[in-house]
Parts: sequence; structure tokens; C-alpha cells
Amino acid sequence: MRQIITWARSDTGIQICRQHRLAPDKFIAAANAHAAYADESTGRSLTAARETLAEYAGISTDVLDRARRILRRIGAAVEIVCGRYLTIAERIEASLAHGGRQLRAASVWALTSKFALDPSVYPQFPNRADLPENPLGSLGISRSRVVTNARASRRAKAGTTSCPRPLRTQIAAARLADRLAPTMPDYRGIDRDGHYVPGTSHQHIGAIADALTDAGIDTHRWTGDAIADRITEFRHDRTLPRLTSPAAFLRWQLRALADVWAGPTPAERRAHIQVERAAAREAELARRAANPPASEQTRAAARADLRQLLATRSTHSGPRTQVRRDRFGRRVR
Repeated sequence: MRQIITWARSDTGIQICRQHRLAPDKFIAAANAHAAYADESTGRSLTAARETLAEYAGISTDVLDRARRILRRIGAAVEIVCGRYLTIAERIEASLAHGGRQLRAASVWALTSKFALDPSVYPQFPNRADLPENPLGSLGISRSRVVTNARASRRAKAGTTSCPRPLRTQIAAARLADRLAPTMPDYRGIDRDGHYVPGTSHQHIGAIADALTDAGIDTHRWTGDAIADRITEFRHDRTLPRLTSPAAFLRWQLRALADVWAGPTPAERRAHIQVERAAAREAELARRAANPPASEQTRAAARADLRQLLATRSTHSGPRTQVRRDRFGRRVR
């Protein structure tokens, strides 16, 4: 929050707030509301509703939306999952999970501190080339170098990697965790109203992201909702056991559906159907263009020929003689 306050009261922050028709103090209040409902240690799992944040900050929802645009613009907040209406099956699962009525799923936001648009706002450390030369020379003893080498050796022994998980995989994992919340509640850490509960023990979303990667799922093709739909269909005719390890159960389901992930996604199937329909429509238009309907002159000529034919037939047949019959159907001369 100190960074937000410093930025909002700088020339750059005041100018950007003025562009969004928002006072810096209200922007600070909105950012403080986001920070209050986010995870205290990581800044993630912000699932509070807009009305709740606006009431906490003492502003309207429109002002909160403008503040969110600024937070997104400067990179101080990222919307991981967009809010949406729940399906009928998800509403039933939600009612079984917390006993209340839930119609919508809240959006999930994450806060970050690396958002400075103007480098002059925060003090920058000098470059290594600008530092004075070490009077002890290149062989001088430096404690910072010793500490750095010790830390580097510990990192090498730990075998950790600095490569982050792909963003699409993280988004798919967050969406999948939101859809599978009744069976995997430890990966959300929220109460029945969808608000984050500080101090609750919850698992990191990276475990689900690693499960998707190990299963070989291409998250550029498969979204979190599509994966959740296939898992729901897979569970439809099966009785769920008492889950002691939801993450292991999820990994088993992802491996069991390996043939599904190798096939086309729902979006790809819809696109294929649309292509087929477009091709059929083009073929029908081409057939109609090759066989155009008769013109008005052709229709008038055909009607004239038909009238002439009927007139000729009536002339050759002659007048009809009426046959009189009595009440018993016999001819009367």
C-alpha cells in the first residue's frame, strides 16, 4: 500500500487518475479494499464481490470499476478468472457444499507490487559500472560475494528452477479449481459468501497446474471450463469414494482421459461444424446461381401457352349434352 500511495500522489499517478475521472484518494481507498480481501502473504485469491469492496472503501461500484482499470493498467492487479453465472449442475454442487444458494461465481484477482510506470517514482540502485572501483582490487575479499556464492550453491543443491509456469496453464488451473471446488475446497480458501478467509490452510494452485502439465494437456487448446466439463462427464456414472487426496484423484482422472485430451476440443468441434455449414451454404448458393428461377417474361409466355392449349381442347371436344335422370337414377328421354 505504501507503493500505491506514493504512486497515486506522484505527478504520473495524478495524471492517470485524472484521465480516468477519479480522485487519487478514492483510488487509494479502492486499492486498500482490494488489499484487505486478498491473501495477506501472496496477494492472491481475491474473490470478493464488487459491492463488498465498494462498501468497504466507501465508494460506488462505478468508481470501483474505474479504480480497477487503473490497477490493471499499471499492472498492480491481474484478473485471473472472470466472473460468470453458474450452470445448473454447479449450483447443485454449490448448494451441497455450503448449504446456501449461489447463482454466480466471483471473479478471481491477484495483486502484485511490480507495477511502477514511472521509474523516477522509486529510487533506483546505481549500475555496477557506475560504482567506484574496489580499492582492494579484483582479489579483494568481499563478504557479499561470499554470501552470494553460498546462496547459489544452496540453490544448485536444492535443484529448484526459476522457470515460471505458463500463464495459460495457471489460468486453466485456477478455473479448474473454481469448478471443482466442492471436491477440492483446500485449493480455494474462501467462505460461503465467496470471500477469502485469512489464516485458513489452503493448497497452492501450482499443484493443479503441474497436474495439467504432467497429463500432457495443451492449455492453448483446452480451457479450464472444457477440462472441468469432461471430468464432470467422467464422474457422471461413477460413485465418488471418500477422497483422502483430492490432488492424486485429479491426476488419476486426467490420466484416464488421455484420449480425450488428444482429440478435438469443444471449441474446435464447433469451429468444424461451422465450417461444414458454411461449405454447404456456399454449395447451395452456387447451385441456385447455376439454375436461376424463370424470369417474369418466361412465366407470362408459359401462362399464355397454357391458356391456348386449354382453349384448343375445349373447342375440339364440343358442347356437352346433359343427361337427365329421374329420382331412381334412370335416364329420361
